[in-house]
Amino acid sequence: MITAEAADVEINRNELALRLGVNRGYDDELIEKCRMSLLKVIDYKCAYIRTAIDISEENMVDLGFMRVDSRNLYNNLSGCSEAFVMALTSGVAVDRYLARLQITSQAEHFVTDALASAAIDSFCDYAVKKMREGLNCAPRFSPGYGDLSLRFQVPLLQRLNAHGLLGITLSSSYLMTPMKSITAIMGIRK
Repeated sequence: MITAEAADVEINRNELALRLGVNRGYDDELIEKCRMSLLKVIDYKCAYIRTAIDISEENMVDLGFMRVDSRNLYNNLSGCSEAFVMALTSGVAVDRYLARLQITSQAEHFVTDALASAAIDSFCDYAVKKMREGLNCAPRFSPGYGDLSLRFQVPLLQRLNAHGLLGITLSSSYLMTPMKSITAIMGIRK
């Protein structure tokens, strides 16, 4: 497990600007107000495993606990013999807070939702940096990218015990709750 205090993870301002649809460097009192409120409810957690992988069969990735038919993941893991499999969340309190804001202030909801999305992405970068210390790793790759179906989140989350450790559940359409959660695979090069 990797955890972090909200203050330990700097929200990527460029990612935030992209999500808000504003120019880089844009700042506003509302953004800072929403950021400070969001930091009070964030609960960053990451569960991960390191596993041997087999990519000897073209476009097929065997992670030991699941086989994945994905040309894009296969290409991403080219040259790798192991991988980190991870699930990360900013916690259910963020979902509850966003639901309250949707009723009380559309403007604050919009800004806070963008902040929360940028925050979980920034926490993912934080956790990945810790995992890859001293290792040569491929970029992280998530279900939903390219031809890697969201349905692969089912065995991935089960293997990580993400419900027990992180409180992550999946809907019938493979969307995660808490909403600000990420699953990913990151290859470790030989």
